[in-house]
Amino acid sequence: MKKCTIGWFSKIVTFLVFAVFFIPLTGICFYIAFLYPQVTQEERLLFLAGVPMFGGLVAFAIYRTFYLGLVWVEYDMENVIFHYSRKEGYRFRWEEIPGNRMQVERAGGGYIFYIQEDGRQRKIPLNRLSKGYKDFEKTLELTGVLHRIGVKTQEEFKRDAERVFEQYQKYREAHPGSTPPKPEGDCMICPDCQGKGLHLKKLPLLKVDVGKVCTTCGGSGYFPK
Repeated sequence: MKKCTIGWFSKIVTFLVFAVFFIPLTGICFYIAFLYPQVTQEERLLFLAGVPMFGGLVAFAIYRTFYLGLVWVEYDMENVIFHYSRKEGYRFRWEEIPGNRMQVERAGGGYIFYIQEDGRQRKIPLNRLSKGYKDFEKTLELTGVLHRIGVKTQEEFKRDAERVFEQYQKYREAHPGSTPPKPEGDCMICPDCQGKGLHLKKLPLLKVDVGKVCTTCGGSGYFPK
């Protein structure tokens, strides 16, 4: 089975977040509890309690990040297994996603998978920083998951783009003075819009595609050599 995993960069960042905050706090608590003389007995006990607390958080970060592992996914064209850790995994058939046990949302340049199991929720985030993400996203497309959650595939985006370009061409023909005509004589295709006269912009929040007239050629798609 193929894998999509949290990369080492994300693992190191996760550990460093814990380390930067909690290792110094552990050291401060240890110093005050055992070495600093000008504290009361009550204060010494308070800082003494902080040593195992903050040190335990650092130990948990190491255990979670490098032993149990951060989230990852194993999959083929029929099944997918979401691993919350080495000891906890959830198997689904692709057609079950989304469903009662699994919801998906697009977020942060990737997807978040919400698993409902035994009265608890597990969150599995995967994005472009994840190792093997491109193949995983392609599988989401081929198995119909993207279509079912309302995310446009590359093919659908291309079809929408062609439809916008076609509408723009009809508009230019119906309104001859709306954009500059093709220059007379020898011309070359505009390198910015590739002769379309229009740039397509995707607005994911509104789920629409809009066209913007190319400023290089003024919308004609050509300019003189």
